[in-house]
This record gives sequence, C-alpha cells and structure tokens, in this order.
Amino acid sequence: MDTVSIRKTNSHVISSALSIVLLTITLSIMLFGDYHFLLNSSAQAQTFENNTDSVIIPDNIRLNFSELFTRVQSSVLQVTDPSTPGLLGPRLGSGFVYDKEGHIITNNHVVAGGSGDLDITFLDGTVYDARLVGSDPYADLAVLKVEEDVPKDKLVPLPLGNSSTLKIGQPVAAVGNPFGLSGSITEGIISGLGRSLPSSVPPQDPTVPELDVPSLPASPAFSIPDIIQTDAAINPGNSGGPLLNMRGEVVGINTAIFSNTGSYSGVGFAIPSNMIKKVVPSLITTGSYTHPYIGITGLDITPEIAEAMGLQEARGFLVTAVTAEGPADKAGIQGGGLLADINGREIELGGDVILEIDNKTVRKIDDILTYLEREKQVGDTVQLTVLRDGQLQQIPVTLDARPTALQEQQPRQLSQSPDQPSLGILGIDVTPEIAEAIGSEEARGFLVTDVIKGGPSDKAGIHGGYIISNINGTEIELGGDVILEIDNKTVRTINDILTYLNTQKKVGDTVQLTVLRDGQLQQIPVTLAAMSTLPEFANPEAPPQPNEPLPAPPSPPSQPPDNDGLFGNLYDECVKMASKEICDSLFGR
Repeated sequence: MDTVSIRKTNSHVISSALSIVLLTITLSIMLFGDYHFLLNSSAQAQTFENNTDSVIIPDNIRLNFSELFTRVQSSVLQVTDPSTPGLLGPRLGSGFVYDKEGHIITNNHVVAGGSGDLDITFLDGTVYDARLVGSDPYADLAVLKVEEDVPKDKLVPLPLGNSSTLKIGQPVAAVGNPFGLSGSITEGIISGLGRSLPSSVPPQDPTVPELDVPSLPASPAFSIPDIIQTDAAINPGNSGGPLLNMRGEVVGINTAIFSNTGSYSGVGFAIPSNMIKKVVPSLITTGSYTHPYIGITGLDITPEIAEAMGLQEARGFLVTAVTAEGPADKAGIQGGGLLADINGREIELGGDVILEIDNKTVRKIDDILTYLEREKQVGDTVQLTVLRDGQLQQIPVTLDARPTALQEQQPRQLSQSPDQPSLGILGIDVTPEIAEAIGSEEARGFLVTDVIKGGPSDKAGIHGGYIISNINGTEIELGGDVILEIDNKTVRTINDILTYLNTQKKVGDTVQLTVLRDGQLQQIPVTLAAMSTLPEFANPEAPPQPNEPLPAPPSPPSQPPDNDGLFGNLYDECVKMASKEICDSLFGR
C-alpha cells in the first residue's frame, strides 16, 4: 500500500503498535544522542554519479576489514545537533563525505526537528559548522553542507556502489559512531534483501516531556522499499553512517535496528545506495525529492483473504481504498465496499486486486513500491493488471507526487464533479491525532468541518465544526459530526463515502448517515443533490477567530460588565465539557 500508519515514541518509556499490511511491529526512538529508528520484535533525478574525485576501485579488489577501515575512516563523520540537548547530551549520529564541495550525507531522522545548524566532527577531532540543505523523510535521507573552509584533503568522498548487485551472504561492514564512540567498525554479511521500513513518524509523544526530545515533523507515513538487512552490529549513533562492501564502496546508509532491548540484536537495516543516487542530487539542487505515488491503501493477499474472495492463488495486492482525486482514483481503480471478518479482523473486500505492474508480477505491496522507486518518476504512466469481478483488466495510471502532511490534513469537499450526487459537506478523515483531540477511541470516520448553507446536509441538520484547534500545525475545526456509516456501510475515510455515492447512488436518493455527535450515535437521513445546484460553503454558526473577542451576552442590570472578556473563554470551556446546544442556551446565543 502507498500508506501505512505508524507512531514513534521514546524507547526508554513507550512502544506503540505499527500495522504495515498484515505485519505488526513497533517503532520507537532510543535516546542516546542519535534518534535511532528501533523496530521492536515484540510485536526527479536520474541515477547520478557523485562528483567525488574518489579513487577508482578495480573490480577485482577485495580488502580485509583493517584495510577497509583505513581507507574510509577519514570520510566518516560524527553529526551533532547542538540545538537538541537532552538528558544524555545533544543528539548525534553519523554521516559521510559525498563530494569535494563539502556535502555530507546522513539520515533525515538524525537531523529532523532541529534548527538545521549542525556540527560535523572528523575522526581527528576537528569540528566544522554545517547546515541542512535538503532532506527527504520518505527515504530517510538528508544532505548537509560544510559552512567553513575545510582543507580539500579532508574532504575525501566515498564512492557509491550498486546496491542492486548485492547478494545474501556477501560480507559488509558498518562504520560510524555507535553510542558516540567515534571511529567504530563492525563486520557482518548481507542477511536479507528487499525489506521495507516505515519512513515517517508523528511528533514526539507529549507524555515524555522530561526527556526534552524535540518534535520530529509529521508527514504521511509511507514505506521505504528495497531495504538492505545486515547482521553487522548497528547501534544508536550508527544512523547515517555507511554500509560498505569489501571494495570500500557505500552500498547503503545505516538507519534502523530490529531489537527487543533497544540495542544490537543481530538485525540491522540500511537504505540502498541506488536510492541515494536518485534522491541526493535533487536534495542538493532543490532541497527536496518527489516520490512517485499511486494513491492506494490495501493488503497483501493472504490465503485467508484469497479463500474469502474465491481466488485460486494467494498473490497480489487487494485495494481496500483509493485516495480521493489521487492517481488511482482518476484512473478508475476501485477500493473495497464489503466488510468481512477474517481471523477476527474486519477487512474490506470487493476492491481491485493488482496482479501486475508494467507486466511485472505483483505478489505483495513491496513489489509495487520497489518498482516505482527504482524505475519510475512523477509523471510517468504505469500499466496495472487488476482482477475485478473475476475478470482481468488493464488500467493505465499516471503517477503523481506524494502529498505532503499539510495537503493530507486539508479538509476536502465530498464531490468529484458537478453532476455527481453530493452531501454538501466539507471535512477531513479522522486521524489518530484528531481522534485524540475529540476523545474518540478509534481513528476512523469522516469529521464534518463545514456544511453548505441550504444544501442537503444543512437541511438534514448535519453539524459542522466550530472549535478551532491546532493539530500538527494545521488549524482544524472540531466539534462537528463524525460520519461513521452511510446506509449501514462502515465509513473509515472519505473514500468510502465517495465510492458509495458515485457508484451506488444518484441525485435525489436518500442516504442514512450514522453520525457521532456529543458522544452519542444518531441516525440522520440526507437527500442527495447535485453539486452544481448548491450555493457556496458557509458556516453561519462559526464563532469569531481566536483573536476576535466574542461579544458578551446580554446581562441583567445587577451583573457587572464583562470588562476582562472572560465570556469567550468560558463559552469555549463550556462547549468542551457539555454540548453546544446547552452552552448556547446558557450564554444566550
């Protein structure tokens, strides 16, 4: 799937569940300088050769580990962010010299959330100022630039190898600063290929303020495909350092560990060097990189799902939902609409099953993601072979750029064209952050933030939002109805409503909405209208913006004037504790 849901917390205190397709793992941060990705086992540039002026390595050369370390030691650096002090000192990680111009490569999670002003320390102890010039959370890569004049002989770039030629069992070495111990090397082999990792995380958990961990910027969660697995010891502080073959070439950048304890347990992960070749040139020139995006959510086909769907073979990717107005949606890819209980879990069946992409077999989502990252760029068109109602179909999909966090959080209108049936509402999918803010136990449903005055939902009495709240840097109106079902069909996202309206209903039909309002479920019938017939959005009940004081309600003669403007705050607090209707009555609104 294009998206996965993850959460990042401090591993000294908290671990939280991560669902990636059908595999449950936990992602947490270990604080020992480097904010290191930790997976807890309890649960568009063309390929570019960096201008390194590095030594050309003959194909037949094979170094021993001592020779390898001697060759690369002066190119591997410690990266420190002085702006992020904690209990154990500033955050630190590793990095390595990319070119003679002073560009340094490290992990995005090593530098995210800081000021962008960093220190780099060479093995001989010399320290230089560096600044962040570009980062990509979806590849967990970042590029720094040395700000000071550094002697050219100190900038010795490491050559990038070809990660697509790696084989399981091949010897490799990890070099970096585990636990702040500079100049460390560990040996191992390639123990697995083609893994995937979550690429982005929500901000630091607010229940751990004493650790003084800076927030990492939130962004939609996607998987990084084609990940290298190694048993070379990788620990906190190794993040951003190179994984090297025995010719001294960088074949990956160390980024994560799989562990019960927070330290080395025999399984580490590295971003492949071929991804570095694609992403880093764009980070240097533009500061960012756009990844190709289909806009689907779903599950790998398991034997249980195959049996439930009447499939002969358990392979392919089941689309359960498509992102509204995304590439797959525009191409006509269909999500699921039939809830089924499989092994105690509700799964939406009935959607397209992707079996091939550009005639390449798809057995699981990783096949799609790896192909897109290796071979495709934004604007390219891919041919999807899908199984729909027992028939194979060829559907071309033109790839877009992945949406940003801000784009994901913007309220969206529930209509795709002027002539399609519409509820006449504006809203946003309920995310874990929104669910927490409204006191919901589950992150599902569609939060109504606004209604069209005189439109279907307005006439039916659907309520929009009226409490402005800042969630992940975006102002969102809370307090409105949360749509949980439409005609007894579960609503998890906007796509469930759109798919049902556009495929099952027409203008003039009446739908039954199950909404959550003030903690109570209500059944509200809404008669659909064409979008083209509706007036503009309006929210007559919306209160003034926070900087505009609410007018005081009429007061009896004996009541002192509201000279300090407390009624606005009292009204807001009343709404939080009671209902809007009760507070309107109390405050004479």
